[in-house]
Amino acid sequence: MTNVNHTDERTTKRIRWAARGIGAFVAAYCLLMVIGYGFVEREPLTGEGAIMAMLITASVLGIFIGWRREKAGGIILVICAAAFSTFALFAAGRNHVFAMLVSGGPFLLIGVLFLLAWKRSRPGV
Repeated sequence: MTNVNHTDERTTKRIRWAARGIGAFVAAYCLLMVIGYGFVEREPLTGEGAIMAMLITASVLGIFIGWRREKAGGIILVICAAAFSTFALFAAGRNHVFAMLVSGGPFLLIGVLFLLAWKRSRPGV
């Protein structure tokens, strides 16, 4: 017979590392995109660009916070995902649903995984 607590701990660790791994990949991609954009584009920062920079910064910080404090990082990322999706709804010319999914979806997934790992790791729950 398999020890249920051992199996639950393994599942929680897998969820935690999935959140961390996907988060690290998405953070690296976002930072690379921002750095590349900074070198290539030679136009002044617009309001839309400033909002995107703030959202990317908050999301990357949420991922870093989630490595140590899963609840706080998860909440930050879910809020950032909602903000990204709302921004995409108004900024996208067409294909609003696709734009919302692509911009907010990864952060929503990472945030939910962090929150799930936090909830599962609490003693007595």
